[in-house]
Amino acid sequence: MINFSSMIKWRPAPVYLLIACNTMLLFFSLLDNHLTVPVWLQVTGRLHPMILHFPIVLIVAYALSVWFMPRLSDELLLWSAFAAVITALAGVFLSKESTYEGSGIQWHKWMGTGTSLILLFLYLSGNPKRWLAILPLATVIIAGHLGGDLTHGEGYVLAPLKPSIRQTPPFDQALVYTDVVQPVLSIRCMQCHNGSTTKGGLDMSDPHRFAKGGRNGKPWDTTAAGPGLLLERIHLPPDDRKHMPPANKTQLSDQEQKILYAWIKDGSPFDTKVVDLDPTDTLRIIASSLLRTDDNETFDFPAADEKKIAKLRTNYRAITPLANGSPALAVDFYGAGFFRSVQLKELSPVKEQIVSVNLDKMPVTDNDLSELATFPNLRQLNLDFTKITSSGIPHLTRLSHLQTLSLTGTATKAADLEKLAAITSLRKIYIWKTGIPDNALASIRQHKKDLEIIAGFNGDTVRIRLNPPRLETEARIIRDSALVIKMRHFVPGATIRYTLDGSDPDSAGRLYTSPFPIADAGQFRAKAYKPGWLPSDATTATFYSQKFPPDSIRLLLPVDSNYLKYRPTVLIDADKGDLGFNSGKWLGFHKNGLSALLYYRHPVTIKSLTLSSLVDIGSYIFPPTHLRVWGGPDEHHLKPLAALTPHQPDTLAPSTLTSYPLTFPPTTIRCLKIVADNVKNLPPWHPGKGKPAWIFFDELLVN
Repeated sequence: MINFSSMIKWRPAPVYLLIACNTMLLFFSLLDNHLTVPVWLQVTGRLHPMILHFPIVLIVAYALSVWFMPRLSDELLLWSAFAAVITALAGVFLSKESTYEGSGIQWHKWMGTGTSLILLFLYLSGNPKRWLAILPLATVIIAGHLGGDLTHGEGYVLAPLKPSIRQTPPFDQALVYTDVVQPVLSIRCMQCHNGSTTKGGLDMSDPHRFAKGGRNGKPWDTTAAGPGLLLERIHLPPDDRKHMPPANKTQLSDQEQKILYAWIKDGSPFDTKVVDLDPTDTLRIIASSLLRTDDNETFDFPAADEKKIAKLRTNYRAITPLANGSPALAVDFYGAGFFRSVQLKELSPVKEQIVSVNLDKMPVTDNDLSELATFPNLRQLNLDFTKITSSGIPHLTRLSHLQTLSLTGTATKAADLEKLAAITSLRKIYIWKTGIPDNALASIRQHKKDLEIIAGFNGDTVRIRLNPPRLETEARIIRDSALVIKMRHFVPGATIRYTLDGSDPDSAGRLYTSPFPIADAGQFRAKAYKPGWLPSDATTATFYSQKFPPDSIRLLLPVDSNYLKYRPTVLIDADKGDLGFNSGKWLGFHKNGLSALLYYRHPVTIKSLTLSSLVDIGSYIFPPTHLRVWGGPDEHHLKPLAALTPHQPDTLAPSTLTSYPLTFPPTTIRCLKIVADNVKNLPPWHPGKGKPAWIFFDELLVN
């Protein structure tokens, strides 16, 4: 039973202060979704990682004192309770920063709050049972475990106890993303970017959410000229704050970086099989060294001396084991300008162990094939886009174990294939872009039915889709003068056609020949065309007009605490934001809706107002439920001008930029009031059902 009155008489100030702090903590925890943390308290919150060690040590000391030094237990319990509540309050403030998202932060917050409340209960009870000291010790251990996951990644504490064995699928069944790319992300990235700990709003555990990106935008954009956000972060200097993985984490190896680069360069496919990639594709070549084959071939030759292998490795010649524990070696050459024939002869000390050689795009000649013919156990040979001719083919027939041969882009003839078909071990040969006619292949396939000849496709009969034209004009808001539209396309001979009314720019659209001005708002669409190619997808952009920019703005309700560092003037600075809503160009409203006053020094006659907005359903950003605008000579004499009820989504969908125009009869004003209400309870089909939605705006455009 709690002996509250005796505690008050003994130490009234500490008891009252402890109760007040815990009441505040419980209040903040329960009303977390409505909590706005001012900047000065954000500084207090960032002390949380430093001060959390005090309650941990004091709670452990208290638990021990109860059993071994009872006279000290009351003092230690009091200090433990104060340290716990202060640390928990700082943690609540820190949790409101946008770095922390997901269910992990909620569990950590409530375990910390629970620890503080348990200590308060034990202190007020006067003389608790000794076994009750285990309760705060248990909760602080769990809270610490969850905090370690938030700071260092999911599973950080128990990671050394978990097995890291992963079953590698057969090569012909492996998927590019699941079996080659995702293992890299799982090891290097997903500890901090998963469903429960989504730092930066980025969740890599689900392909759809991964492709959508986080608060800073999409991880990649295959239509853009740059490498994309993911690759940019990876290649930043290690001491850069935005470098990924963080400097205190294990960094990506060169091969892991190549895997991510090649995957994004290939269009970031999620469902493509490795075997469906071009034989010359970098990702396929890397995957062939990581994945097992169906026959799981074993080799009876001894392993080469590791010191010999190390001496033969250079910046332009990689030598790697075919698999862990295997004596077989794979050799890859890089940098055509640095290749010399002697580099093949230098491999003589380990040629018995070499089973795979990749000479893609190297200046290999027929004479070099005679050296390759001395590799007794060679199974795979890539000679794509080399200078070999029919004169060198007889050398290859001496490779009695050759199974896969790639001759894409070489001067190989039909007669050469007949000679190669005599190699009894050969099972697969690639002859893309060699010009060998189909009728010549039919005879070889008839006589050598166990030989798979992959001829690719005929570029004269298959049409390839152009990539979209690039819009180089960055501005989207027309103010005092017209904007100049600049476009380009990287395929020689491609033409660009465009429209300004949102219609499809088919072959009858306007032809782009040089930069041109636009003076009015509209929906811009452009496509690229070229004879023999499929038209590109459309490049789209919305241009807005701001004829009467306000002189000043005042928010009647505050923005969410994450956006307190941004001034309200971002809403009238004519600087459009993109899908990265943490770029400093957006203001977000969560606890409150938007309520703002726009002021003019001199009267203006206006007839419309457009609110430029963002909808990102997966990130809880919905359209506003209601929009209203008032106008008048000052803020005390306003009359209603227009209202709008935007359509609400009924399912998850990709994020989009949108706008809400409100029109009204021409009205002369010096002050405008704008109100936008957010969804107070997300619908049942949404993962955040019952929680309030966000609304985001980057520009308020008056015309």
